[in-house]
Amino acid sequence: MAAPRNRIGEILVKARVIDEMQLRSALAQHDQWGGRLSRIITDMGLVAEDTITQAISQGLGVQRVQLGTAKDPGALAKVDVGFAEQKSIFPVSLRDNGKTLVLAMADPTDLQTIDQVAARSRTRVIPMVAGDREIQNAILRHYRNQDPAVSHSAHPASRRESAGGDEDEFKIVDISGKTVMKALSDIAPNMAKENAARQAGPATTPAPVPSRGGGGASAADLLDEILSSAPSPAEVFSPEEMQRLQAVQVNQEKSSKILRALLELLLEKRTIQQRELAARMRPS
Repeated sequence: MAAPRNRIGEILVKARVIDEMQLRSALAQHDQWGGRLSRIITDMGLVAEDTITQAISQGLGVQRVQLGTAKDPGALAKVDVGFAEQKSIFPVSLRDNGKTLVLAMADPTDLQTIDQVAARSRTRVIPMVAGDREIQNAILRHYRNQDPAVSHSAHPASRRESAGGDEDEFKIVDISGKTVMKALSDIAPNMAKENAARQAGPATTPAPVPSRGGGGASAADLLDEILSSAPSPAEVFSPEEMQRLQAVQVNQEKSSKILRALLELLLEKRTIQQRELAARMRPS
């Protein structure tokens, strides 16, 4: 495990924001899908982002900063927007006649990022802690000149949090920068039937997804084969642990749906071939 990830987890457990079992669940999801641990814990619905941010602030002795509508153009110019989005950081203000940069961070233990910002901006960096989603909203508002509420309506994680949102719709941006909005049912029609069959109960067996471009398994079939080769969670976790992992499983199922859709889209646009996909993805 990486040290920063350990440090944040230990702080949250020590502050009794989460327990050891919840930390294990979050780390398991991190190992499988990546991302920031604090954001994963929030997305799992275990703790509110503000509670996590406050615990990190107290545990590290780092000041908590609230990111409002005010901005410092000089500070914004010191950090590239792409780097800010990647690292979940936001330049708050310049001090000492431009010699010191106040930097909001979702993970103030990320010393490598602090050093990179200091080198690029040629300033002394003072890290402060802010929520991951709070930082992303500030980036959208001040760098992109977008309303976070509107922009997040196209983001899968935000739709999951809104009541009545359509979870079967998501956004894909191709290599040329063109945005393609797709529904899972448009890319893999039988996936919608499969979801309905799951809700109806185990007695209903969904029809297999038809293969495109000749013989061989579809992307969804290949993904099912790969996932089925992994050990059952019941063989690894106790019943109590399984109950704690329910929130993780929900997120994994949704991520799996999007992965299936992306594979189907690649095949549909003939970016990859069925034979090549099978050779690369099947376990050796």
